[in-house]
Amino acid sequence: MRIKKAVYVFRLMGGSNLVWHGRYHSHDITDYEIHVFFEGEGQILLNRSKFPIEANRLFLAKPKEFHSILPDAVRKPVTYYAIRFESSENETDKEVLSLLNNSFGPLSIDARERFFIEDLYRLTGENDPAKQRATEYLLLSLLFRWYGGVKPADQDHGSRDSQRHYIDKTLSIMEKSIRKKLNVGVLADKIGLSEEYLIRIFHDRLGMTPFQYFTRLKTEASSSLLSRTNLPIQHIAEHFGFENPFHFSRVFKKCIGLSPSAYRKTFALQGENEESYPLNSKTEIP
Repeated sequence: MRIKKAVYVFRLMGGSNLVWHGRYHSHDITDYEIHVFFEGEGQILLNRSKFPIEANRLFLAKPKEFHSILPDAVRKPVTYYAIRFESSENETDKEVLSLLNNSFGPLSIDARERFFIEDLYRLTGENDPAKQRATEYLLLSLLFRWYGGVKPADQDHGSRDSQRHYIDKTLSIMEKSIRKKLNVGVLADKIGLSEEYLIRIFHDRLGMTPFQYFTRLKTEASSSLLSRTNLPIQHIAEHFGFENPFHFSRVFKKCIGLSPSAYRKTFALQGENEESYPLNSKTEIP
């Protein structure tokens, strides 16, 4: 599998960007595209079928299938990744294509997988052959997991249902509070659990602590502003509740592998889809 294009959209709600991302279009006869939503409410159109946009939902557009986010149907800002890819002639790719071509409708995915998709986005376009192969293997692994019937080892059953309820509530609070400073004690109080129990079930299901996950959410959101705007790094750090630009840079590099300035230089968007914001203290960040 070769990724041809990867797009990350953070809290899209209205304006010219929604019009552009909501255009009704299809791709080449060899191209598949997945849209993975992690936030928002609205509708997506696949050919003639409309599906609701919800958190942790995956949609597949096959070659020549027309698709669009319906601009008039977006009720809450949507955050999503779009990954467009094509296959090669090797047997593994053919096996995956057979799974994709026999799939219908949206899928629900695990919340932790947003960071695997973030890695796909970040590694797309790398010139290093080793990183290119790593990206291909990661995509293949995810496609097999999603469409091959391979379920996570911690699939819900019994008490897992109640644990998932608490984790979903925690994730919702995090996403709504992404500009704030939250600690585990506050989160535990909000959902009615002990701090120790929340940390344990969160780590069991998502492989990281609530604090680590919340930090990753902040860096993921800030990466969009770094690539899509010319806002000063200090403003972005303040917007997402980091103590200062140095703290932001340290955390960002630990999570992403690049400093904020290096990330901006590498991933800055050019052309009609770039948003330009004035550089002043009154700038409003979406």
